[in-house]
Amino acid sequence: MALKKLALKPGVNRENTRYYNESGWYESDKVRFRQGTPEKIGGWSQYSNFTFLGVCRSLWNWFTLAGESLISAGTSLKFYINQGGLFYDITPIRKIVNPMLGLSGVGNPFTAVAGSQIITVYDAAHGCTSNSFVTFNGATGLGGNITAAVLNQEYQVTVIDLNTYTITTTTAVANATDASGSPGGGAVAVATYQINVATEVQTPFTGWGGGGWGIGGWGTNQVTGAPLQLWSQSNFGEDLIFATLGGAIYYWNANVQLPGQEFTVTIASPAVLTFTSAHSLVSGDAIQLVTTGALPTGLIANTTYYVATVPSSTTLTLSAETPVSSALAGVVITGTAGQFSCTAATKTLVVGQSVIISGTLGGTGTITGYTSPTTYYIVATNGTTTFTLSTTPGGAGVVTTAGTPTGLFYDQYLTINTSGTQSGTQSLSVRGIPLTSLGGASDVPTVQNLIFVSDTSRFVFAFGCNDYGSTVQDPMLIRWSDQESAINWTPASTNQAGSIRLSHGSKIIAAIQTRQEIVVWTDSAVYSLQYQGPPVVWSVQLLGDNISILGPNAVAQASGIVYWMGVDKFYMYDGRIQTLNCDLRKFVYQDIDLSQNLQVFASTNEGFNEVWWFYCSENSTLIDKYVVFNYIETNATGGKGVWYYGNMGRTAWLDSGIQDYPIAATYNGYIVFHEFGVDDNETTTPTPIVAYISSSEFDIDDGDKFGFIWRMLPDLTFAGSSEDVTPQVTLTLYPMQNSGSGTGTAVSADVDKLTGAAYVITEGFTGQVNTRIRGRQIIFRAESDTLGTAWQLGATRIDIKPDGRR
Repeated sequence: MALKKLALKPGVNRENTRYYNESGWYESDKVRFRQGTPEKIGGWSQYSNFTFLGVCRSLWNWFTLAGESLISAGTSLKFYINQGGLFYDITPIRKIVNPMLGLSGVGNPFTAVAGSQIITVYDAAHGCTSNSFVTFNGATGLGGNITAAVLNQEYQVTVIDLNTYTITTTTAVANATDASGSPGGGAVAVATYQINVATEVQTPFTGWGGGGWGIGGWGTNQVTGAPLQLWSQSNFGEDLIFATLGGAIYYWNANVQLPGQEFTVTIASPAVLTFTSAHSLVSGDAIQLVTTGALPTGLIANTTYYVATVPSSTTLTLSAETPVSSALAGVVITGTAGQFSCTAATKTLVVGQSVIISGTLGGTGTITGYTSPTTYYIVATNGTTTFTLSTTPGGAGVVTTAGTPTGLFYDQYLTINTSGTQSGTQSLSVRGIPLTSLGGASDVPTVQNLIFVSDTSRFVFAFGCNDYGSTVQDPMLIRWSDQESAINWTPASTNQAGSIRLSHGSKIIAAIQTRQEIVVWTDSAVYSLQYQGPPVVWSVQLLGDNISILGPNAVAQASGIVYWMGVDKFYMYDGRIQTLNCDLRKFVYQDIDLSQNLQVFASTNEGFNEVWWFYCSENSTLIDKYVVFNYIETNATGGKGVWYYGNMGRTAWLDSGIQDYPIAATYNGYIVFHEFGVDDNETTTPTPIVAYISSSEFDIDDGDKFGFIWRMLPDLTFAGSSEDVTPQVTLTLYPMQNSGSGTGTAVSADVDKLTGAAYVITEGFTGQVNTRIRGRQIIFRAESDTLGTAWQLGATRIDIKPDGRR
């Protein structure tokens, strides 16, 4: 009998029996298809040897104007920015309690028990959830091992009740503690609470309506879960806007350099911050300050201030209020020593306030030494219409001549004055701050489920947010800011801010930008938003009804087509919504935990024309499975698209765009490069990637009689394998008497290169393998589990002799 070529159909198909899918592939793990044949996927390696806390659910990458590549990562516990491989914690602050009041109402919030490292903290209506973070400052020690240094640091809390929680000391102190100073902590202890964390997995609960739309039959109890700490994020210019599911919107200013720059405070009126190196801040920037000790009186840590003036590249002054441009109207010069008057002031005039005058001086009157812009300080005022300006705080009035100047603008700041002393190290906080606290913020949503910045005209969108003048979340409401503004959300005839409420469904689940539109999913429909310009701004069109999506991150876009995972099938949108034919649909949906639907996420691997979905299998609350759609490979029917699947634990993925390789987040707290090398290099010790693919059953001849396989001629390439190893693949033939009999004794053959020398692409492999296999059908399997091995199958051949009918 002639040699039989094992040229199988591309893609893995499990929609029918193993025998029915003859001449195809049935099982796979860490294998993809290229030009119709299977190959091992690429390896992965650490992006950085530093780790993050929690489970990462969102990754974003962008460049600043200074050319810095930044990666932001939102986890179940923190929000980070990675710069140069280092993770910087920019998790926003929820509230500050200053001072903390103990149970007696006069301080001393800490209680310890001798011999225990667990400390109980009393803070009325603290508002924490367990595992959230708090940082203490200004506390005094409790005696013994519990010193001030032990208390004044960051801790995770375990909530006891509405007013108390515990912390566990984690410093290198003796296990036994001294409770002689308990309760204690002093009268000036300050607690800074970060925004609350959520669970790492969805906590199932059952009941009518418990499941997602379309899951289960009508009237049946369904299982769903409590929300995760999901993040959405997008850069606004070089800055970052980010938000949690069901939370507020936050802003991170790239001018606040990483790590936070250190400074000292000149205790004066106004206070001057002097930095150890040049800063990048400009007037109007919102910032927060942190300290390892104490700031002088007049400044409070983790409170939002605004840069008032920038006297030099290493100094600045602060304002407690947002700047007001052209704040003084009807200004005239009334005297020769800096006396001015105005018909109206936007804010109350106070001594110490700064006024920045800019523009070209025209009209009558003079200001000696004026250049645009110049910062002056109010040294005398009646509080409403008259004031005297000096070039220095508390100094003599500037020399002027009376008149009515024109062409000038007056920016008004309430500068910060300080007194007392400072201790410890002072630095700029790198944490994100609420978007509502930025200067000029107007009607910014205070709660939402999803945000992003549109590429079209740069609008900031909030989906499932509160309406104007309300704090109640409307899960079907979409709002957007004015064009090119992150802070102006108040609709007016002079801007393009606006809103629209969707009608089909009960809540907005997901949204994604495409080249010409924004596609929005509710729990039962799909909509399109398109930019129209004023006065409509954004129009909405219903694309399809009775269509589901598993979660906010279950959608990805590749080559202009949107792909997503519904509750029972896959979809695509290329101008019209279509069900995506899936050869693994039954296999996937019979082995998915739908109660963990919020963990499902999709991403692309454009270098290999793939869309990946990661999900939790039926018996797992952690992501452990993936399914891939390759939209370029030709399938068995001649159409485009093949499927394959495997096992892998990843929690977030970002395709290669700015980076040379795709990046992903692991459960061990690492960001890793994918398609980098051929092994698992998540840690410093490489381990082999176990990759395999197994065929469906196929007849040795026509299936009516037995065949005897006496040799196998492998066809594969090891291109891309490491040069210092001998790559190896195990090929296995499983014989069967018939499709329902089960496999007989398998015959395996290790196929490796003929030489162990440095690899040169020569196609020099094992020539043939002698076998002794008898059966009507066989299953063919290729597997590798050695370091440094890359491979791609070709068309292996088998030599068959007739061997009777029984």
